[in-house]
Amino acid sequence: EAMLNRQLHPKKSGRVIYLKYFAVAASLALLVTTAMWFYSNEEEKARKTEIISNLDNSSTGKRLEAVYEFSEAFKKEDQQIIDVMIDKLLNDKNSNVKIAIIDALLEFPQNEQIRKSMIQALGQEVQPNVQIKLIKALSTLREQRAKEPLEEIINDEKTFDIVKNNATLAMAN
Repeated sequence: EAMLNRQLHPKKSGRVIYLKYFAVAASLALLVTTAMWFYSNEEEKARKTEIISNLDNSSTGKRLEAVYEFSEAFKKEDQQIIDVMIDKLLNDKNSNVKIAIIDALLEFPQNEQIRKSMIQALGQEVQPNVQIKLIKALSTLREQRAKEPLEEIINDEKTFDIVKNNATLAMAN
């Protein structure tokens, strides 16, 4: 009877114990990973809110800080931030902010909205340094739809010669 009992109910080997420890360790690892993901997601939301808030700040320094923060922190497109940045590109009074925004938006060359907004900005921009930056950006993107605003810049008597030269070079490419 003892022999039958041993055959029917063998002692648990060390493997089963190790399997239990492995299951507990895997559960803990999953829990820690989930907590870290949640924390980073919340941190990203807070950072995004701060960037949008600073982009709307009246201080030029805060707006520039927000653009640089976006460039450093967001390697993927965030449509909400991009929308605010495009609005600033088209409406901000400070040329340094506009130039920083152009640099930041160039990180997403495939985004059609960004390309169209840069063309629109070129058509309405009057600050020579921003015009030159837009011309160079659109040349880098090889944007053919920019021909019309480039021709307007070339034909405008009020446009600085250096801007006209850059526009002419862009048209030649």
